[in-house]
Formats: sequence, C-alpha cells, structure tokens
Amino acid sequence: MSISVGQNSSAAAQNTSGAELLTAALSKRQQEVEGKMVLQLIQSASVSNLPAPSGNSGFNVNIKV
Repeated sequence: MSISVGQNSSAAAQNTSGAELLTAALSKRQQEVEGKMVLQLIQSASVSNLPAPSGNSGFNVNIKV
C-alpha cells in the first residue's frame, strides 16, 4: 500500500485487504488439500503390507574386536 498526499487511504486499504483475504483463503485451502494427500500417502504405506522375513539372514552378526 502506498501513501500519497491528498488521496483517501481507506479506499486503497479496502482494495488490498480483499486481495489479502483471497490469498489467505486460497492458502488455507491449499494446505488442507496437501494435508489430505499426506494422510493418504501415510495410510498407503502401512507396514502390514510387507512380507514376513524368511531364513536366518541378518540374525547373526560377526564382530571382531
């Protein structure tokens, strides 16, 4: 918002506040959409879909000191 001598600043403030409200509303909506996407991603990556390990690989670790 710019300030000039002899102009009504309330009219300029009303114009910018409308744009700011629109920007805030769009930002909120975008965050809600992204939040839903993240929840769907987390639910699709559940651990119960993994197969059980087979064999003895990884159970014995040889360490030399």
